[in-house]
Amino acid sequence: MTATAAGRGAGETRGGASLPVDALVAEIGSTTTVVSAFAGLRGYPATTPSLLGQGVAATSVAEGDVTIGVNAAREELEAALGAAVEAELTLATSSAAGGLRMTVHGLTQRMTAMAAREAALGAGAVVKYQTAGRLRAHDLREIDAVRPNLILLAGGVEGGDCDTVLFNAEQMAQLEARPIVVYAGNSAVGSDAQELLERAGFRVKLTNNVYPAVDELDIVPARNVIHDAFEEHITHAPGMERIGELVNGKILPTPGAVLIAAERLAEDVGDLVVIDVGGATTDVHSITDGSPEIAALMIEPQPHSKRTVEGDLGTYVSARHVVEMLAEQERPVHLPPPLPTTREEIAAALTLTHFAAVTGVQRHAGQLAHLYTPTGRQTVARGRDLTACRLVIGTGGALTRLPGGAAVLADTRAKSGGGERLLPPPDARVALDRDYIFACCGALFAHFAPEAVVALMRGSAGV
Repeated sequence: MTATAAGRGAGETRGGASLPVDALVAEIGSTTTVVSAFAGLRGYPATTPSLLGQGVAATSVAEGDVTIGVNAAREELEAALGAAVEAELTLATSSAAGGLRMTVHGLTQRMTAMAAREAALGAGAVVKYQTAGRLRAHDLREIDAVRPNLILLAGGVEGGDCDTVLFNAEQMAQLEARPIVVYAGNSAVGSDAQELLERAGFRVKLTNNVYPAVDELDIVPARNVIHDAFEEHITHAPGMERIGELVNGKILPTPGAVLIAAERLAEDVGDLVVIDVGGATTDVHSITDGSPEIAALMIEPQPHSKRTVEGDLGTYVSARHVVEMLAEQERPVHLPPPLPTTREEIAAALTLTHFAAVTGVQRHAGQLAHLYTPTGRQTVARGRDLTACRLVIGTGGALTRLPGGAAVLADTRAKSGGGERLLPPPDARVALDRDYIFACCGALFAHFAPEAVVALMRGSAGV
C-alpha cells in the first residue's frame, strides 16, 4: 500500500505551508500502521466530510516503540499531501501488542457465560479462555497461561445465584497476574465481589449485569467499560507506552471500533454484515434482530450487535493453518508475504482471503435444526440469523486492497434455493470500504456529529 491524497479544498497546500485537518486517526495493526487525515467533519453540514489522505508504515511495537511506525506513516501521509499536517484531534485504534486478550467467566454456559463472551467480543477482545460454573485449579492455570489483559466476571441473574460468582472472585486471588477485572454479574453481590478482588490486589470496574434475566442480554454497558479498561491497559503495554504522546483522544481496540461503525451505519441503511479479513484473524460483525419468521423459531437470545473472531483464519500470521485447510480440499496454495506484490503472491493472498471470508461468515451464522418430539418433528433456529441482512460490506486490508474483494463478498451469501444455514440472502448487496476507514470512523463518532461520520462511511462504501 502507498500513501494517498484526495479531496483538497480550502486547505489546499502551497509550498511548505501547513494543512489544518479535523482529525488524524492511527490504526495500529499487528503488521502495518495506517494514519488517515480527515477534514470537513467539524463544520458539517456546511462542509463535506472527506478523507484527505493516508500513510502506511510497518508497525513498530516489536521494536519497543509504537511511535516509530506511527510517525513514519504520518511522514508518508504528509509527503503525499505536500504539507505538514496540523490536527485538532489525534485518535488511535489498535490490535497490536496482542490486541485485547480476555478471559470470561459465568455461571452457566448458555446464559451468563455466553452473555459475557458476547460483551467481550463486541468490545473488540480476543476471548482466550471461557468458563462456566465454579473455577477449578485447572481453570486458574489456564488463565495464568493466557495472561489476559482483562478478566470479565459474570454470574447470576438479578436476584439469583450469588454463591458462584463470589466463589470465583475469591478463587482469583490465587492467580499470578493482576489484570483489571470487569464485574458484570448479579448486582446484589457486586460490592462484595469488588471487595474480595481489591483485597487481593486487583483493580475492579463494576458495570451492569450482562444477563439480568432469563433470555435477556444487556451487554452494551460492559462493552463501554471494557473499552475504558483497554485504553488504560494499552498505554502500559510493551512497545505501546509512548502512544499517549501522540493522541489526545480515546484509544479503542480496532475490532471494537469497527463494530461501533457498523452499528451507526446500520441505523442509517438497515441490517448489515461487515467482514474484516486480517493477517491474524477474520472478524465478522452483524447488526440485526433477524427476520420475524426465524425469530419465532429461535431458542436462544442473540444481541442486536454481534461480533465473532476466528483466530485460525488470516492471511499472514495464521495463514499456514488456512493453507493446510485448503490442502485438505485439494486446493493447494503458497504462503504469501504480508504485503503481496507479484501476480502469484496476490493470487495466493486472494485465495486465502476468499476462504477466510466465506468460512468466517459460515461460522458466524446460525442454522435451522430439527428436533424429534413425541408430537413429531419440530424445526428450531440456533445462533445468529443473518437472513434480514440486505447489505454485506468488506473492510480491512485484504478485502479492500486486493483485486476481487466484491466477488469474495458475493460468495459469503446464501446460494439460491436457501438452505439450513441462516446466511445473508442471495440478493443481498455487497460493497467495499474502499477508503479503508471503518475502524477510523468508529473512533471519530465520539467527537463529531454522527451524521458527518456516517457520510464518510457511506461515501467509502458507496451505499
